[in-house]
Amino acid sequence: MPSPLAPLAQNPSRRWLVGAAGLAGVAVVAGVGRLMLFYAMEREAFVPSPAGTLRPDDLGVASRQFTFASGDRVLRGSFVAAEDPAAPALSVFHGDEECLADWAPVQALLHAAGISSFVFDYSGYGGSTGRPTVRHLHQDALAAYTQFRAATGNAARHYVMAYSMGSGVLLDIVNDLQPAPDGMVIGAGFRSARSAAVVTGRVPRWLAWMLPDPWNNIRRIRKLTLPILLLHSRQDETIPFRDAECLARAAHGPRRLQVFEDLPHNAAIEAPYMNRFWTPVIAYLQSGKL
Repeated sequence: MPSPLAPLAQNPSRRWLVGAAGLAGVAVVAGVGRLMLFYAMEREAFVPSPAGTLRPDDLGVASRQFTFASGDRVLRGSFVAAEDPAAPALSVFHGDEECLADWAPVQALLHAAGISSFVFDYSGYGGSTGRPTVRHLHQDALAAYTQFRAATGNAARHYVMAYSMGSGVLLDIVNDLQPAPDGMVIGAGFRSARSAAVVTGRVPRWLAWMLPDPWNNIRRIRKLTLPILLLHSRQDETIPFRDAECLARAAHGPRRLQVFEDLPHNAAIEAPYMNRFWTPVIAYLQSGKL
């Protein structure tokens, strides 16, 4: 008795269809696997910091602490106005394991330099509600920028700054910001979420190709024409210095890489290193020149 598969095997077109169906099945399984890996990594990637108690007011600087909506979530923000309403203004997109309290000394420092500042906590960070996800942080960043512009309508120039994880958040939405900022600052930024997952030990290098890359900072920075000041330390223990070099090379607009030799990763918010880190940033914000 002839095999019931014999006619199929003898028909090249049907044989091709079976092969294509098999490949499609493998592709679907691989796609589902990548998606599952992404969601698993997303749950582990964010380490929200609980709300702290320190405010700029505790450091002798008046602030406005307020809440605003992002989707169905309520985010917390802190705004410190410079004495001159026309002073330059900076909106900060902070890093992981950070909250408004960590940035209160920075806001006091910027106020002393005559610069207005706005900082907010992402979903799930500090006193903000909700859960941190890539999609939520995208929405949070856009909502926060709207608040920033509303609070600084008279500012001479508007700048946005991303720190560490915030580099992915900001570069994800910077082309959608209206009105566009006058310039950008990136401190301790990474090349991509995928590379950051590898260097921080969250994903083994051999598995990295499977991980979707929602925050590919190299790809996004190539599309920008904004002036960019990048700052990174050769001794950064979290994000390798080579990431900053890659970002600087990829940028097509005006850019400058400020190199520190011996600062730790969190130098921007750590008291012993804060003044050294912020000196070139303040000079850029005050002059408008890289």
